[in-house]
Amino acid sequence: MSFYRTRPYWGLLLTMILGCGKQPNAYVVHGMVVFPDGSPLRKGTVEFEAIGQTKPITASGEIASDGTFQLGTFQAKDGAVSGQHRVAIIADYEIGTGVERPGELPAPQLHPKFRSFKTSGLTFNVKPQMNNLLIEVEYATP
Repeated sequence: MSFYRTRPYWGLLLTMILGCGKQPNAYVVHGMVVFPDGSPLRKGTVEFEAIGQTKPITASGEIASDGTFQLGTFQAKDGAVSGQHRVAIIADYEIGTGVERPGELPAPQLHPKFRSFKTSGLTFNVKPQMNNLLIEVEYATP
């Protein structure tokens, strides 16, 4: 049998060898981001970063106008890998909301410490099941 006739089998073998790094399972993670008074954060992104992984694995989800979110790691809304995660929340500025001086951005609503995994102080354990989280954040200090 010539090499050219067996080439499809070589490709299959190579795919099997290189494909041994199995993608970890993702588990549904959804929830809500709220301030201490119970009002929701109405815009932004929730970011999870798995702790203790050889390669960084992150999950993210957009915050809806009611404060809810659902994370996705490998595709939209598929969840996050199990284990401990540190969390960051990035809140978008709302432009065009009647700021008194044209051209200025409104003051941020969310405390800036939540923008970084290192400073947010937020960690969550994602379990191999459906995870429903309530994330409490602080208002920006004037």
